[in-house]
Amino acid sequence: MSDDNQINITINDQPVTVPKGTLLVEAAKQIGIDIPVFCYHEKLGPFGCCRMCLVEVEKMPKLTTACTQTVMPDMVVKTESPKAQKAQQGVLEFALLNHPLDCPVCDKGGECPLQDNTFKFGLEKTRMEFDRADNDKATPLSPVITIDRERCIACQRCTRYSDIIEQEQALVMLNRGFKNEVNTFNEEPYATRYSGNVIDICPVGALTNTEFRFKARTWDLDNSETLCAHCGCNCNMTLGSRTNKLMRIQTRPNDLVDDGWICDKARFGYEFIESDNRLLEAGAMVDGVRKTINTLDAAAQVADSLKKIVDEHGSESVGFIGSGYGTNEELYLYQKLFRSVLGTNNLDHKTYQDTPGLPVDHYDFLNIETANLVLLIGSDPAEELPILDLRIKKAVTRRGVKLAILNDQKTALDKFAELSLTYNVGADGAALSALANGLAEGGAGDESVTGIAADQMKLMVERVRSGKKVCVIYNPASLTGNSIHMLKHLLTVIGKIPDIECGAIPAAPSTNAVGAMDMGILPDFNPGGVHVDEADNGLSAMEMIEKAESGELKALLIYRSNPIIDFPGGKRVEEALKNLRLLVVHDMMETETSLLAHIILPSNGPGYDEGTTTNIGGRVQYRRRGLNTKNAPDWKVISRMINSLSEEPIDYLTSFSVTEEISGKVPGYGEISKKSVKKEGKPREVVASVNGSVPQVEKTGSSGQGLKLRVATQLFSRDKILSASSSLAHHFLPSTVHLHEGDAAKLGLTDGDEAVLSANGSEVRAKVEVSNRCNPGAIVVPIVSDDQGVQGLAGSGSVSWVEVRKG
Repeated sequence: MSDDNQINITINDQPVTVPKGTLLVEAAKQIGIDIPVFCYHEKLGPFGCCRMCLVEVEKMPKLTTACTQTVMPDMVVKTESPKAQKAQQGVLEFALLNHPLDCPVCDKGGECPLQDNTFKFGLEKTRMEFDRADNDKATPLSPVITIDRERCIACQRCTRYSDIIEQEQALVMLNRGFKNEVNTFNEEPYATRYSGNVIDICPVGALTNTEFRFKARTWDLDNSETLCAHCGCNCNMTLGSRTNKLMRIQTRPNDLVDDGWICDKARFGYEFIESDNRLLEAGAMVDGVRKTINTLDAAAQVADSLKKIVDEHGSESVGFIGSGYGTNEELYLYQKLFRSVLGTNNLDHKTYQDTPGLPVDHYDFLNIETANLVLLIGSDPAEELPILDLRIKKAVTRRGVKLAILNDQKTALDKFAELSLTYNVGADGAALSALANGLAEGGAGDESVTGIAADQMKLMVERVRSGKKVCVIYNPASLTGNSIHMLKHLLTVIGKIPDIECGAIPAAPSTNAVGAMDMGILPDFNPGGVHVDEADNGLSAMEMIEKAESGELKALLIYRSNPIIDFPGGKRVEEALKNLRLLVVHDMMETETSLLAHIILPSNGPGYDEGTTTNIGGRVQYRRRGLNTKNAPDWKVISRMINSLSEEPIDYLTSFSVTEEISGKVPGYGEISKKSVKKEGKPREVVASVNGSVPQVEKTGSSGQGLKLRVATQLFSRDKILSASSSLAHHFLPSTVHLHEGDAAKLGLTDGDEAVLSANGSEVRAKVEVSNRCNPGAIVVPIVSDDQGVQGLAGSGSVSWVEVRKG
C-alpha cells in the first residue's frame, strides 16, 4: 500500500492502485477490464443478485461477486480464468432459458447489456430443448412505461432504484420462481415523477418507453447531447431524433448536476416541439388581422417602432419583460438592445424581488452531499425542482446529512427532515429575522407574528449552530415583499459564525433564473451584478404593468413570458397590455398574451435553439440544438434589432460569438467559453452581492376579508408546454384549495366539498382538502393549469387576501 487510503491489487496480471473501499468491478474499469454485470449499477451500490460478475480471487475458496467485494491489500483477481468463464456462461444460460429471442424487434436491440454480454461472455450454442415459459407481453406499467415481463431477468435494478433513489418503494418484486415479476402494490400505475429512469437502467428490453416503442432502431437515431429546459436544475440529457423528428429523450449522466437522473417532464414533456400551438412565423396586425411577414423584417420593424416611441416620449416610455427561460446569449442581447441602444433600464423577468449574487459561497449540487446541514427555506423541490429533491434525499438517507426546513407550507421532504418549522403565510420576513436574531443575539421572535413557538425556533438556532457546513437552499420566488433582503442578511449572519462554512443555492424554479439575473434583466442591475446608479433605476415588471395601465408606458416587448396568466392581477394585466401603443411578443407558443400583440416574433425554443444557461448551482452549461429549423435563431433576431439601430453593427456568426462577448463584458463569466462549457459545464465566478436594506419586520394585519393566499408552483401542470393530451396527463391535479382544519370548521367545509375563492373581481372554483398544509388563517392553492386563473386572485401587495365560501 502506498498510503492508508490506497490499495494495490492485481487484476488479470495488471497492477492497479485504488482508494480503500473500492468495489472490484469499479477497480477493473480503471484499467479497462470489463466485468459483466446485470444487477449492479454504480448509483445503486452493491447487491450481488444476478451472479453475472463472479470472479476468481486467489486464497478465496469460492468465486466471489465483483460488485460486492471491496478491494483488499495485495489481492490477486482473475476475471477470465476457466472457473470464472464457466460461471459467467452458466449465469447467461440461465438468464436466457425463458428469454424470447426477439432482438430484431426489441427496442433495446443495439444497446442491450444482455445482448452484449451474451456475445462476449456466453456460449456459442444453446442447450435449450424445451418450450420457454410464457409471460405477459406489452403490459402498461404506467401511461408512459410498458413492461414486457417475458424479457425481464429479475435483476431488480428497477425496484432498487425505486427504493434507494426515489425513496418511493413504488416498484416491488412479487411472487417467486417462474411467477416472479416486477409490479406495483395493488397494480397501481407506477406514476412517480422520476419513473422513466428505469427505462435507462433496465439491462434488457423489459421496461420500455411507450411512446418510442417500434418507432426507430437505436442505431438510426441522431443523438444530440443537450440540456433539459423545464426547470432550474438544467439536467443533462440526450435528444434522439430521426428525419428531424423527436424520437426519445434519455438521461446523459453528469454527476456535477443531475447525478445521472432526469425527471419525467424532461423525458416525456417535449411533445410541445410538434404542437399545433407553436408560433412558426412572424406576424403583424394590419386592420385588425394578423398578417404573416418575414421574421428578420419583423425584427427590424420592431426596432424602428421602439425607436420612434423613444424619440417621441423618452426612453422611460418603453420596457422589456423577459423570463428565466431564455438562454444567457438571448437575454444578454435583449438587455443590450434596451440599455445600450434604447437607453432604458425598464427590464425585468420576474414578479418577485431579488438581487444578484450571494453574501456567501454559491454552492452547487455536490455541496449538498458534503454539507452537515441542509437548511431548506420556502422551497418545495419535489414540485418545483425534482432532481434537486432526489439529491437532497440522497444526502439525507445515504450521506448522513441533516435536513432542517423553514417554510410556510408542508412539503413531501418534511418526512426526511430532522426539524421542520412552518411559519405563517406572509410572515417569511419575520421568521427569517427571528432566526437571524437568534443566531446573533439569542432571541426567538414573536410567535404571534411568525406562527413558530419560541422553543421550536431555538431548536432551529441550535441546529444551525451545530452544523459545521451549512447549505442553505431557498426559493426567492416564494418570499413575499422585500424578505429576500432579510434572507441574505441571514446568510451573512450564518457565514460570520466561527467554525461554520456556509453556502447557498437560490432555487428559483425557472430554467435560467440565475442567468437572467447575471445578464442584467433587472431594473437596477447591469450584467454581472453591477448596480445601476440609483437615479437611473428602471421599472420592475409589475411597475411596468402599472405604467401601461396609466398610459405612461407606451411600448412593451415580452419575451418567452405570458403575464396574463403568470402575473398577479389577471384581468388587470390584460387590460394594461391592451392599453399599450405597441405590444411585441417574442415567444415559441401562442399564448393569451401573444393574442394581444401588435407584432409577433417566433422563438425557436428548446430542441431547436442553442446557447448557454446557468443553473441554480451557478454552473454554466451548453444547450445544444437537437432538431433543425428554417427559422432564424433568437439571438439572430435580437441582433437584427440591435444592428438596425446601431451605427456600428456587430455580425454574430453563431451563438458562441455572443458567448465570447459575454465572457469579455460580464463579471463572473470571464472563464466561460465554447471549450469550457461543452462537457460538464463550468461554474461561473463570483458575482458581486449587493443586498438591499434589511426590511423592518411588521406584523401582517388582517384585512378582515378572508384568508391569506399562498400560491404553490407545480412543475407538472397543464399549460402551454404540457397540454391536456400530454402523455404526462396522469400527473395533472384538479383545482384544489388546502385548508387548515380550524379554518375549514369555521367555514363549514369538509374534504371533497367545492369551494369558491374570490378576490380582485376574480373567482376560482376548487376542491377542498383539509390537509393542515399551512398554518391557520391562510390557504394554499397549487397552480395546476393555465385556465385555473389562480393568479387572478393575487393582488400587487406582499400578501393577498381571498374570501372562501362553499360552492
